Amino acid sequence: MIIDLTHTITPDIPAYPGSATPTLTSTGSLTRTGYRETRLSLTSHTGTHMDAPAHLLRDGAPLEVLPVSQFCGRAVVLDVSSLAPNSIITTDLLREKCDLIRSADFVLFYTGWEKRWGTDAYFADDFPVPDEAAAKYLVSCGLKGVGTDALSVDTLRDPAFLAHKALLGGGLVILENLCLKKVVCRKEFMLFALPLKFQNADGAPVRAIAEFREFSEKEMETP
Repeated sequence: MIIDLTHTITPDIPAYPGSATPTLTSTGSLTRTGYRETRLSLTSHTGTHMDAPAHLLRDGAPLEVLPVSQFCGRAVVLDVSSLAPNSIITTDLLREKCDLIRSADFVLFYTGWEKRWGTDAYFADDFPVPDEAAAKYLVSCGLKGVGTDALSVDTLRDPAFLAHKALLGGGLVILENLCLKKVVCRKEFMLFALPLKFQNADGAPVRAIAEFREFSEKEMETP
């Protein structure tokens, strides 16, 4: 079974404060040119997207030079939606999930913000985020990346982007604006999040999917 974890890009898609919203312009139609074609104008961090180390680090790698293996692997979803507003995802909280985290390549945080997609409430700056220490702990777990269903892994009030810098500095990629409510109850799955490949990609929209193997009743029987 495969589940799409990606928001559709539309002209009114929620954008990070200060970033431009995309435009989709028809440049060909069946009646006018004999074919359909659309010109896309969008920033590299539009919609469900991936941040590269180059996003915030002077000598950070852009996405197109990273191996494609960086963009896929075993993923787990941690449900932090019950945390109080403005909560921090702490190192202690993550250590409680140590075995689960260390078996994965990607840790994805379900904050519940996905339910607010398309509303002003999506921009409320009180979603749970890891602090710098927690981000460094995630790096120590040997992950390929970290993701969230919210706008960012840092609070919008933090101009220092401490979690971003700790994760990206540790060689991880970051996924933001994911759709996770359909997979939050699943312990583990294969994640594929392939970014657009263009020159000097500090970030790029991705088509993220979760792949599950469906076991038959016979396979699930105890030997």
